[in-house]
Amino acid sequence: MLTPAYQPRQPRQTALWQTIARDWTGFRRSAGEDGRHIPAFVQTGVRRFLSCGSLASGFARLRCGGCHDELLVAFSCKVRGLCPSCDGRRMAEQAAHLVDEVIPAVPVRQWVLSLPFWVGVGTARVRGAAGPAAACWARGLGDRRPTTGQR
Repeated sequence: MLTPAYQPRQPRQTALWQTIARDWTGFRRSAGEDGRHIPAFVQTGVRRFLSCGSLASGFARLRCGGCHDELLVAFSCKVRGLCPSCDGRRMAEQAAHLVDEVIPAVPVRQWVLSLPFWVGVGTARVRGAAGPAAACWARGLGDRRPTTGQR
């Protein structure tokens, strides 16, 4: 028998799924009436999110080699920024990849740049502004950046 620890996701029971399922059609209709266009990637993402975890949208059949018990596992939507379950799994996989494969086994220092709200909004809205802003910040650190081994 397969491990009883597996619990299938129940996205239809979340407030997010219920809200989007209830209001998506009306939202699309009102956007069309106002002359606004919802991008195709957003429409596709919402459709995929609404079918996330549903066996009707596809599944994998797992079979135990010992007892021949079977389990159906529904495919996930893999929609970025909308599905909490898929985003959580992706973040965990990315963190494991960074720790295991990318970041060398040496001390690492993380620097955080916090900007006033109005500067952050301006930097986000102007294409190409984030790079020069970060370069300016790095120059401002100058010699204050510790070298390896310093505390």
